[in-house]
Amino acid sequence: MRPVHRPGETVGGSVSIEGLDSSSPRNRARRGRLGFLYGLLSLTAIAGVAAAEQAPPASDPPVEISESLTVTDTRLRDRVEREELTVPAHVTVLRREDIERANVDTLQDLLATEAGVVLFDQVGDDVSKTLDLRGFGGRGTRVFLNGAPLNDPRNNGLALELVPLDQLERVEITRGSTAALAGGGSEAGVINLWTRRGGVLEGSVSAATGEFGSRDLGASLAHRLGSTDFAASVSTYRTDGFRENADGDLERLGLDLGWDLAPERRLDLSIIRGAADFGNPGAATAAELGVDRDRSFFNALDFTDEDFTQAALNFAAALNESWSLSANVYARDRGTAALTTGRSAPLFGGFFLDTDTEVLGSTLQIGRARPRARRGHELTAGFEWLDGETDARGFGTPPTDLSSVSPAGLASDNVTERQTAALYLQDRWLLSPRVTATASARYDRDEVGYRERFPDPANAATREFSELSLRAGVAARVGAGHALYASLGEAFLPPTVEELFAFPLFGSNPALRPEASTSAELGFRGRWRSGRTLDVAVFQVESEDEIVFDPDSPLGLFGSNVNIGEARRRGLELSARGEIGERGRIFANLTLMDPEFTNGANRGRTLPLVPEERLAAGFEIELTGALELRTVAHYVGEQVLDNDDANAAGRLDSYTLVHARLSWAVGSERRFELFADARNLFDERYATRGIFAFDFQSFTNASFFSPAPGRRLMGGLEWRF
Repeated sequence: MRPVHRPGETVGGSVSIEGLDSSSPRNRARRGRLGFLYGLLSLTAIAGVAAAEQAPPASDPPVEISESLTVTDTRLRDRVEREELTVPAHVTVLRREDIERANVDTLQDLLATEAGVVLFDQVGDDVSKTLDLRGFGGRGTRVFLNGAPLNDPRNNGLALELVPLDQLERVEITRGSTAALAGGGSEAGVINLWTRRGGVLEGSVSAATGEFGSRDLGASLAHRLGSTDFAASVSTYRTDGFRENADGDLERLGLDLGWDLAPERRLDLSIIRGAADFGNPGAATAAELGVDRDRSFFNALDFTDEDFTQAALNFAAALNESWSLSANVYARDRGTAALTTGRSAPLFGGFFLDTDTEVLGSTLQIGRARPRARRGHELTAGFEWLDGETDARGFGTPPTDLSSVSPAGLASDNVTERQTAALYLQDRWLLSPRVTATASARYDRDEVGYRERFPDPANAATREFSELSLRAGVAARVGAGHALYASLGEAFLPPTVEELFAFPLFGSNPALRPEASTSAELGFRGRWRSGRTLDVAVFQVESEDEIVFDPDSPLGLFGSNVNIGEARRRGLELSARGEIGERGRIFANLTLMDPEFTNGANRGRTLPLVPEERLAAGFEIELTGALELRTVAHYVGEQVLDNDDANAAGRLDSYTLVHARLSWAVGSERRFELFADARNLFDERYATRGIFAFDFQSFTNASFFSPAPGRRLMGGLEWRF
């Protein structure tokens, strides 16, 4: 169904709109406020040094540092592995064994149990779900795969379901405003994904089937031959859907090749490909859901067909005892075809959007470590650039035949561009054997452009944005395996091309300003030799100029994107893990949030789609030597509906889910496993997203909800070698 003919490109004149930079009054005020806070952090660090030097470190028993206790806190991996206790942020590391135990199909579902994370389904297929971290509605999270950003340059969106889980070795979540580390779009935090390396020959083959005609197949293989290693995986998932027009398939493939060129010098090539074709059944009113939860009332033809391929080449080397070099080059191609009909289709017909995005980028990072007996520091500096371009064509489809796409229906043909260049610098000081301080700075320059080939070649515009982002923190050991930390950080999010230009009269606003935020965080990290862990983080994020869609804005036919003003997100995150004797594990992740607008007509009201309470808890236990049970429970509190900034409509109900998995390992080496899964074991009827929007059936605003699946049972087998 995707059109292939493209007319000749016609480029009109360019209209330049004055850019925004760090010298503006708004940003000067931010610098002033932060100056006091950075000074406070410095005093905290000095006090920590004094306290640490009063007690000799030799009295502390040594703490074993393993892979699970190291994290990446620079833009690229380098030869210096940072111990988790020294990083001034709430960081979660999921290793390969954690990914395997979770037994989920997508990255979103893997992260759903982690503190600060909630998922919501905008399209209603239960696969293409949006991941939200710390209440930013899915906008404020930057995701990197082997150092290459996955966020779409046109709209900052993520298709995380296309990432093959079987290919991942580590998932690292760093929460908080971290633009000084990752650039624009990291108000909520950063997620780093690292793929597998081959070692001893190992592999797996798995197959599962279950309700709704679901079928899941996968295979992986990894090995090392001399100085060369490889890891490969392939998977396919197919479902008939839990409701009308929720069917589809998901295919993913990953390949990693690595070469050890010399001691402490390595070259890695990773290739990732994902493709998904799912129906978009959309949302329904509460009355419609009461009639039939399985029906797609006005979106029975809607779908999204997308694919992406990304290749990344990474090089890391120790140049000498002090200097290290890390670099990457990456390229990505993503194509998306989507048909949207909905409730306005009887009046206006449908809309078919066909886009093709190409991204090129690179990062160069140099590090210098100067260790000393009691003090030292690690300096990291780098340069990053990205160039992304999207060709997009939109076609109107007639009300009499909503799926009919023809060249005569061409409504828009445009090219959008985004270029980013950045310089960053980070220094870490080992102030004493117990205290580490970190300071980072990054300068970003973004340029977004729009060129329209049809209907108006003269419609062209560009905007430039620049920002200096700072981050500082201190971490202090308070015993063997325990640490306290404090941090301050800044972040920003430039408006996307879609928000600025790509949909005139249907939401775009060329006058939008970048979002900006400042976060402060205090935390405790505890690690005990018995395997127990405890992480506690208290944070506050102050933001201004947040970009939201206002359905009552006069700038568009049915509303427009606007800078709503200021907001505050305060919260507590608590993560605990432990052992149940010698046969089990238990975990709990609690998130409490107080999200509100802090100025304007909606001051004091709750931000949409941010639950104030979230809890995920579960356990895994060996019932016998071969039989194992794993259960996970999720609770998500009430949420204000999307678009309902005034909190005038009813709220999205809270919901509780329980998932269970029973597995039986066959044979003395336990390489063959049979398993049975129950998702939503108690058949909870719930929705993950609600929106307050205009209803073309009643011609008034109404509440719409995206229903989620009821109980789903699956069973299968897996063979590991």
